[in-house]
Amino acid sequence: MKKLLMITLALAFAVVLAACGGEDAAEEGNQETPESTSEQAQESVEVTEKEKVDETESVAKVNDAEVTGEKYNPIYMQVKTTMQQSGQDISDHEKIKELTLDLLVDQELILQDAERAGIEVTEEEVDQQYKQIEEQSGDQLPTMLEQFQLTEEQFKDQLNNDLITSKYMESELNVEVTDQEVQEMYDQLTEQSEEVGELKELEEPIRQQLRTQKEQEQLKAKVEELKEDADVETLI
Repeated sequence: MKKLLMITLALAFAVVLAACGGEDAAEEGNQETPESTSEQAQESVEVTEKEKVDETESVAKVNDAEVTGEKYNPIYMQVKTTMQQSGQDISDHEKIKELTLDLLVDQELILQDAERAGIEVTEEEVDQQYKQIEEQSGDQLPTMLEQFQLTEEQFKDQLNNDLITSKYMESELNVEVTDQEVQEMYDQLTEQSEEVGELKELEEPIRQQLRTQKEQEQLKAKVEELKEDADVETLI
């Protein structure tokens, strides 16, 4: 059910961590008790009418494309929920707004560059992915949609963007993980704990973790590069 964790949410969480200082945020989160973290994760997140934007209102302009409240509101909800579940303060609505706008701008830049590169996703691919998630998640999908206040149409729109982003990363990023890098991470793990298994048992998950880290780093660098040549304006 790994596809259920959308790239959108992963990017939102990355934005949140970056804005909160990465390691500092993690250290602060570690100071909370398991009970308090669990309680926060179970609390439902509410978005007031004051926090929402009219669906037709332009919230940002990226080159010649306008991003409207129709896309802003569900992403705002996801960012706020992600922050709450990670034990961060969600009372600063201005901060959540800035994080949401940053994420939307980054997404739009990727989508525009993907279009330039001729990367496309068909409706059939989106439907197939949706059905796969629906089959794997069972009754969890409606619960997730309700939690993030997403309609099926909005979720499919995000799936479309996620699939484009995935194809874009495969096409535009050059990620390689060497055997030496795998060995170095394994050595670090064995230094931290004597109960680590054999390398042959951990090689694949270690390689995948290193690949994911490199993909995130390269994607972030690519977006910053796109920003340098883009005309970006936030409107709220």
